[in-house]
Amino acid sequence: MGLLAGYEMLRIVDTNPADMAAEEERIRHQLSRCAMEGCPIESTKIALEAPLQNEAWKRRLAFPASTSLCLDISSLPKRFFFHVIKAAFLSPNVADFVILYSKPTSYPDGPLAGNPGEWTTITGFGCDDPDIQTDAASRIIVGAGFAVEGLQEHVENRGGTINVNVLIPFPAEPWRSVRRSWESAHAIEQALGAVPDRGLSEVKPAYHQVGALDTATAFDKLLGLTGEGKVPASLAPLGPKPLSVAMCLLASQTGRFPIYYAQPKTYSLDYSRGCEITYAYWIKHRGENLYSI
Repeated sequence: MGLLAGYEMLRIVDTNPADMAAEEERIRHQLSRCAMEGCPIESTKIALEAPLQNEAWKRRLAFPASTSLCLDISSLPKRFFFHVIKAAFLSPNVADFVILYSKPTSYPDGPLAGNPGEWTTITGFGCDDPDIQTDAASRIIVGAGFAVEGLQEHVENRGGTINVNVLIPFPAEPWRSVRRSWESAHAIEQALGAVPDRGLSEVKPAYHQVGALDTATAFDKLLGLTGEGKVPASLAPLGPKPLSVAMCLLASQTGRFPIYYAQPKTYSLDYSRGCEITYAYWIKHRGENLYSI
């Protein structure tokens, strides 16, 4: 429609790709389709585990005044889109900011990603204050999702009591994603009660229903669970991306909320299938932050 002045695609390259030739062919096919529709996209290759706080990224995120930005997070790993969201959200030069997310038609059977890395904070979302870090370690808010391996180990190896709140994405489609969310919730419960010999009593998580595509309600729920953003907590964005965006927006505004994640080193070539509908989320409008605490 001629509304955008420029386009860029970050081509994230897996650490251990299962079939690089097939991935390249699919990317070429989609880029050619975009070009035919009048949207010639420049593709920039970036390694999945590339550093995100170097000069190249600083230049990329040095937005000129009165920038209007659309960020499509549909196929971006969290460590990348969290980094861009925080920069755009906090930049006084970004006047309008919209996040796009395309809901797939379906997910395949089997694992969607593999070989997860260490359970650690996402780049730019750690906590520098040791006292706040200690407080945050005693509370964790989890977005129930597909991969809980790092979280399970973290919870099982905890050194004291922990308060756990789980955001359950429901309603959600397709049904397979709902089932996987409840499977991850079950795994969290098992981890919380798996160490009675260490003198740690079993902890029952508190569950909170949030629509899988409802960023605004998820953000309000997070504010309610953290005393309007004043009570430190650790965040684990394992659920749908629109709910993970809410965690990112909260943590971007204060150092009270370290965000933890075990970054997979490879993704399935058929991570998702089809595109049912695309949603747009207003984050900033004419210089106003719509998610300010």
